[in-house]
Amino acid sequence: MFRSRLSFLIVLMAVVSLVLAACGGGGQTTQPTQPAGGTENQTSGEQKRVTILGAFGGGEADAFEEVIKVFEAANPDIDVVYTGVNDFDTQIVVRVQAGDPPDIAGFPQPGGAARLAAEGNLTPLWPEIIAQIDQNYAPFWKELGTFDGTPYGVFHRVNAKGFIWYNKPAFEAAGYTVPTTWDELKALTEQMKANGHTPWCEGIESGAATGWKGTDWIENIMLRTQTTATYDRWISGEVPFSSPEVKRAFEILGETWFTDGNVYGGRQSIVLTNFGDAATFLFTEPPNCWLHLQGSFVTNFFQDSVKADLDNKVGLFVMPPIDPNVTPALEVGGDVFVVLKGRDRPEVRKFMEFMATGAAADPWIRQGGGIFPHKDQNLSLYPTSIERQVAEAILAAQAARFDASDAMPAAVNAAFWKGVTDWASGNRDLDTVLSEIDAARNQ
Repeated sequence: MFRSRLSFLIVLMAVVSLVLAACGGGGQTTQPTQPAGGTENQTSGEQKRVTILGAFGGGEADAFEEVIKVFEAANPDIDVVYTGVNDFDTQIVVRVQAGDPPDIAGFPQPGGAARLAAEGNLTPLWPEIIAQIDQNYAPFWKELGTFDGTPYGVFHRVNAKGFIWYNKPAFEAAGYTVPTTWDELKALTEQMKANGHTPWCEGIESGAATGWKGTDWIENIMLRTQTTATYDRWISGEVPFSSPEVKRAFEILGETWFTDGNVYGGRQSIVLTNFGDAATFLFTEPPNCWLHLQGSFVTNFFQDSVKADLDNKVGLFVMPPIDPNVTPALEVGGDVFVVLKGRDRPEVRKFMEFMATGAAADPWIRQGGGIFPHKDQNLSLYPTSIERQVAEAILAAQAARFDASDAMPAAVNAAFWKGVTDWASGNRDLDTVLSEIDAARNQ
């Protein structure tokens, strides 16, 4: 009886072994060991997984998922998993420090990516994708994605500042024409006043961040009166705020803001008016004021009736050149995607290379709400001519730089905001304001 039972068990074990071998596929009985956090980066069988951590949420996340779907349709063996978090800047640092980074991170501000690069936590871009960027982007995008001389970043959705917006039907009915030089803009300002129109809508109130709107003015003037090299030296502190170069930018702005009749509500209203409310003054009946400087996101603050008919109701042009000897640069921002250290597997590289093509821009363009820098994007897909004009301005830019105040140390940034506010309100003279901002760098 014992021998019969033993024989039966031996046969049963053999059958079980054969079944397990058949289920294992190709004789593989163990999975390769993954690095820390690596189990989320591979799925079983033939499918490979790419993980992305970013700051897109809501409608932006939905639009980015459409981008991912296009890639996955062309690469059915690759599963791309995107996770959007509100506290991205914190989460990416926590995950890197815990040894659990995603494959790719999408930074809404390049400063965080630069810090990870300096700490040795990013993978430099490889020759194939660098060649693709050289072909498909203006040179400054590669420069802006380069940290300490090494290219790391691929830009996807972007934005720009320095646009001057106006009420299109009112502007055209009044017979005004878009200026192409700073002198023409000044002449337009005087023409508007002569017609009984207040030229500028302005407001820099923004709660604890009051003043940032004024720093955008200074940055855009600097990018039209100084070289990008001088602008970079200003960010680093080599060119102080009290320098003639920066003081001149403030003086040019002061001429626009403080000349009687130039700004709706007068000088005092600049500090008291919310930056979003100021944009709506263009579209009262009749307009309270006729020109407003703001970034490409300003359409979010327009009245609903205006947002529903942007192409017919809104016009824009880029702040014109000021110094004829300076090539004007565009102030830009954008989402830069980087590969974390040790994560540049073939499927990860493939997705990054896809992101550098217009095929990765077109799905979001169709959705609306996104502007892209790719030379091979399909401009005809933009839902509005306003979005298309912004994209065309970005493609036409000969040079570009990020927001200077955002790139400065936090104490200097805060002092810059406060200084512009104090100066605009008349509480401080210009020389005092500039010296106080410089002092913040040494605190």
